[in-house]
Amino acid sequence: MKFRNIGDVLLTSPIASALSEMPEKPHLTFLVKNGTQDMLTLHPDIHEVLVLPEKKSKEASLAFLLRQISFIQSIRKSNFDISINTTEGDRGTILGWLSGAKRRIGYLKIGDKWWRRKMITEGHYGRHGLYHTVIRNLDLISKISEYNNNIKVDFYFSLDDKLYVENLLSEKGWDKRQKIVHIHPVSRWFFKCWRDDYMAEVIDYIQNNLGFLVVLSCAPDKKEKEKLFSILNYCKTKPINLGGSLALKQTGALSNLATLFFGVDSAPMHMAAAVGTPTIGLFGPSGAFDWGPWPNTWNNIEDNPYKNRNGVQYVESHVAIQQDWKCAPCGQAGCDGSRKSRCLDEMPVSTVTTILKQKLQEI
Repeated sequence: MKFRNIGDVLLTSPIASALSEMPEKPHLTFLVKNGTQDMLTLHPDIHEVLVLPEKKSKEASLAFLLRQISFIQSIRKSNFDISINTTEGDRGTILGWLSGAKRRIGYLKIGDKWWRRKMITEGHYGRHGLYHTVIRNLDLISKISEYNNNIKVDFYFSLDDKLYVENLLSEKGWDKRQKIVHIHPVSRWFFKCWRDDYMAEVIDYIQNNLGFLVVLSCAPDKKEKEKLFSILNYCKTKPINLGGSLALKQTGALSNLATLFFGVDSAPMHMAAAVGTPTIGLFGPSGAFDWGPWPNTWNNIEDNPYKNRNGVQYVESHVAIQQDWKCAPCGQAGCDGSRKSRCLDEMPVSTVTTILKQKLQEI
């Protein structure tokens, strides 16, 4: 179970790969929030992806309650042996208990509530130190399965998704020969975003100086699209704008077509790394040691790919860029909760363009 956001759900996929290597080949079902299921669908090791019921518009509270009860009853009928709650929240803990599974794995804290200790049969307190979310997720199944192969975050899209993106790009002037840099410059949390004028400078640099075609994406969200238009207004060149035009699977397909991905810390950054595209991520309040683009050839669960607290870090084909300030990462919604991040606003364009040039010359 993972009741968080899109990127969080994607980073649980190594659990499926690890459990699929067990001799008895278990039937794996994932339970997620609506809107995040595409992160796991089509995964060959996942048999079923269930979506937690949400209250519909104008739905009566009683009707919603009855739907929830029916959903829980269907879960109990599945006779699950083990439930694994990959978040610290109460909802997953309660649903794991309601599932009827005899083994219920989840997070506990020292001195946790008595009822949480009762509902969880195998409490996990988490390891201390700088460890990536992928590694922390795999810790939850350490008593079930040992994962000795490359630890991979996998994201799958269909041939139709790829053809849709190729046709859309062709309609906008792509000749299918020019190499693409996919840039996703926005996040649903704007305090994770770089300055619009700086992002535009990078776009112009890539197209004018490095000879690559930039293709832009963002979610079909009004505020994200407005921010993308602001970036485009600063641009002196004309990148292809696919902002708001792509579903999640199609966004991953675009990254797969690209020579390189550049963007802020967001779900599309993780998707790009998962489909094997060299990825450069720009980090502000969040830590690359926790959320950096995962290297899919990593095989040491006892060692973190991103070993430093901040600064520029190269890990295989990926790069995490972050100021080497003492306060970074702060883990807050901008400086002192202001929703403005100085560490991003003051990130020099030259730092980013130097790394982009280096990486694109290597590829």
